[in-house]
Amino acid sequence: MTLKTLNEMLLNSRDKFKDRPAFKIKKGAHFKAISYREFYEIVTQFGTGLLELGFKKGDHIGLISENRLEWIISDMAIIGIGAVDVPASGNSYSQDIVFKLNHSDSIATILENEKVLTEFLKVSSELPNIKNVILLDKVEVYSETDEAPEWAKATPFQIDGKISKPFYQKIRSVLSSNSSFLLISERAKIFLEKYWKEQGKELSINLNLSGDMKLEKRLGDKLRIIKKGNIDNLPPIFSFSRLVKIGKEALLKGDQHFLNISQHALPDDLITIIYTSGTTSDPKGVMLTHRNIMHNVVNVPLTVGDFNENDRFLSVLPSWHIYERTVEYCAMGMGASTAYSKPFKQILLPDLLLEKPTIMCTVPRIWHSLYKGILQKIKMGAKLQQLLFFKGLDIAKKYKHAKRMLEDTLPLFDRAQFSEQEKGNARKTIRNLSLLYKMSDKLVFKKIRDMLGGEIKFAISGGGSLPEDIDIFLDAVGVLVLEGYGLTETSPVVAGRKQLNPIIFTVGEPIIDTFIKIRDKEAIDLEVSDGHPGIVFVKGDLVMKGYYKNEQKTAEVLKDGWFNTGDLGKKTYNGKYLKIIGRIKDTIVLAGGENVEPQPLEEKLKESPYISMVIVVGQDKSRLGALIVPDFEALKEYAHKKHLDYQDNAELIKKKEVLSLYQQEQKRLISKEYGFQPFETVMGIALLADEFSQEKGEMTESLKLKRFIIHEKYQKEIDRICAK
Repeated sequence: MTLKTLNEMLLNSRDKFKDRPAFKIKKGAHFKAISYREFYEIVTQFGTGLLELGFKKGDHIGLISENRLEWIISDMAIIGIGAVDVPASGNSYSQDIVFKLNHSDSIATILENEKVLTEFLKVSSELPNIKNVILLDKVEVYSETDEAPEWAKATPFQIDGKISKPFYQKIRSVLSSNSSFLLISERAKIFLEKYWKEQGKELSINLNLSGDMKLEKRLGDKLRIIKKGNIDNLPPIFSFSRLVKIGKEALLKGDQHFLNISQHALPDDLITIIYTSGTTSDPKGVMLTHRNIMHNVVNVPLTVGDFNENDRFLSVLPSWHIYERTVEYCAMGMGASTAYSKPFKQILLPDLLLEKPTIMCTVPRIWHSLYKGILQKIKMGAKLQQLLFFKGLDIAKKYKHAKRMLEDTLPLFDRAQFSEQEKGNARKTIRNLSLLYKMSDKLVFKKIRDMLGGEIKFAISGGGSLPEDIDIFLDAVGVLVLEGYGLTETSPVVAGRKQLNPIIFTVGEPIIDTFIKIRDKEAIDLEVSDGHPGIVFVKGDLVMKGYYKNEQKTAEVLKDGWFNTGDLGKKTYNGKYLKIIGRIKDTIVLAGGENVEPQPLEEKLKESPYISMVIVVGQDKSRLGALIVPDFEALKEYAHKKHLDYQDNAELIKKKEVLSLYQQEQKRLISKEYGFQPFETVMGIALLADEFSQEKGEMTESLKLKRFIIHEKYQKEIDRICAK
């Protein structure tokens, strides 16, 4: 049977895998498993709860949370009732939330925790269409137990008539922070007003506050009162557990609406709108259907490798990103289990040893951190340990390179095959190094694999190109990483290396029923020959329906079913394998998989009186950097005030006081207050003595920067300022 919708897939997995573990969550020092039968039941309960609340097919619902079991339950339940979810990061700022919920026409939103609720409260008045709020975690409310709503954790505001320590500390926190709110009951408000009248002066002195002492003036709109179970001036709030309970009660009475609706889903029904960029750029809402997602769910396992029901996936990436999300769907489809962890070494490393995953979904940053951590540890060790490691690594690199040459897993772009002489040299290398390689593998590299749990068949890497030095290192130490390629607009996987034939330095071959063309950058209707670079175009059922409420942008990238990825790539000489070499569009993808639009950052930086020209860089790097051409007139005035001596512009920009000035300007302008997210911070700065110009080929006739020319010219500076 060919499964055509996610609803069919879920029902099929429930019937086929029943009591096998579907998901695992950490409980203390152990993972607790939820079976496929249990997972389906709670999805049905939550979905029925949504129906009881009045949601219907076609409604759009925000889903703002990091990866966790409740995320995938909410997602499958929303899809099950025929609604559309609009995912966003649990670290979203208020500007991001208000844009996505409003632009997507969402009528409700699911929020992960108090942190997300705080950001939501900042902009709640700008979200008139939100009729319900659902909280995954209960939030702290200062109230008596009998006053606390079901979605809250009651925290005492007074003990024996005196203010409680937690309440006092929360007040201090709210008064001294721009990002906190105080949620209190009506009784707590009466108590607080009395306390403020009696003790407010002392508290103000402690916090160095001055002026009007009235409670309303001090707390302003940070004070939110709980009335009749809801936050004042907010739509009705429900906890996740309350919705599950409502659904469970309805099901016990014989309600079958969820099952009936989910069974009538059509392949072309819209299921999600995923925004590709942040609030400070021009966000686009990618519309994906059952057909789009199921193309990946069915074909990725068939293309990439040995996926089966005995596999154990470890989830460390955000589920709101289509990459992690689709991998979780694939795991469900094949009956494997997914355990939830976090991409922080203090959590991830113990979880790897505990769960011993067989497959992981990763981004380059994870492997870069592992690589850096291993090298630091080795360099701090004994001289003999260092000698064994680096000598063994050198042997392994040579051995694996020769082995790949003979196995045809090294890509060739300028010829069909290696020469007989090259193959002969490779065979000689293998004979000479085989025993030494096996010794190094047993004594050194096995310990690295054991750090990952010791049972990983392969890891999938996406969300940015895997640096070649990391690729070589992982290959040498025997960690099989299958790099893939895709975009949100392609649901997302377009191509991937195969477990049995992993072509290093490439993203492998297209997954089944996916078509790729490399077209000329200047004449996009023409294909380039294999081995030559061009723009990557993709066709197949994986390609999105379009951008939500943006027909112009949709038309720009979709024509006759072919999607213009905006990426630069080339096929190997034999036309089988794809290598991504850059991006024709300006979007920067960091090593952690975050998409960054550089133009808003550049425009903001140019608000500085000391900046004339700027280009933000960082493709596939761990952090952003900026190449800055100063406004030398303003800078020379600054230098005069600071009594700095210099001969010319080149000497001036090397002054530590000047570099410090630009670092301060960057921190001032690229900040949370202006709506920028942490990964959008420009961390490294390189000052340039000369302006970009047409004469040097750095600008077009319309005075637009030629980013790829500049990147190539200043590669050394970029590597320096974007490295950690």
